[in-house]
Amino acid sequence: MARILAADDDPETLEYIKMALEMGGHEVTTACDGRQALEAGKAGDFQMYVLDVTMPFLDGYHVAEQLSEKFPERPILLLTSRDYEKDKVAVESCGADAHMSKPFDVNEFLRVIREMTSGKREG
Repeated sequence: MARILAADDDPETLEYIKMALEMGGHEVTTACDGRQALEAGKAGDFQMYVLDVTMPFLDGYHVAEQLSEKFPERPILLLTSRDYEKDKVAVESCGADAHMSKPFDVNEFLRVIREMTSGKREG
């Protein structure tokens, strides 16, 4: 399947994301804050990024923007516990491909991941 970077500042949520992705057959690297996510994302050979919006040091929007600029063909999924309309607009402006609210259903999450990893971004 895909090699995915997952980042979330909540250890329990990050473990849940990691287990779900591994259950879907993916290889997962984790980061617990925005700075770690950006460093790992730029250094690693990932096919996709799953980023929490609210993280210490750098938020998910900033990380997504940086990773999207460097790797425009790699899909980015932003996760948030907020469900504000501005989050949906911000997804497009930072270069992310999709937005999902937490908590999420694991089957729906894996369906979105499958769709996003099955093809390349338009760039």
